[in-house]
Amino acid sequence: MRVLEAMITVDQLNVPCLQSAELLLRRAQVIKEAHRISPGLPDYSSADIYMGWAYRQRGAGIDQALTAHVASELKAEAAIAKEARKAREEAAARRQPKPKKGAKGGAAEQE
Repeated sequence: MRVLEAMITVDQLNVPCLQSAELLLRRAQVIKEAHRISPGLPDYSSADIYMGWAYRQRGAGIDQALTAHVASELKAEAAIAKEARKAREEAAARRQPKPKKGAKGGAAEQE
């Protein structure tokens, strides 16, 4: 990454102490991860978690466990979405009228 190289060599900044450097590296991780999973159709849905915008942790360095944290958060969100979908399907099934006892139906029985 040329920006990071310039920050270190030309500007001679103390990069590990800079929030801006952390955000640049996190953004690079988001892009790499999105393209690793699906190169033709990258998915940036986890960007808020990777970038730390979902929780706003100040002063947190780039952590090796960041990928594991993002994965666990996405798993939790997927579980919530799955339960919500199941609840919607169950509610829709309850709204459908129940067939009356002894009622005959179907095309085969009408002949």
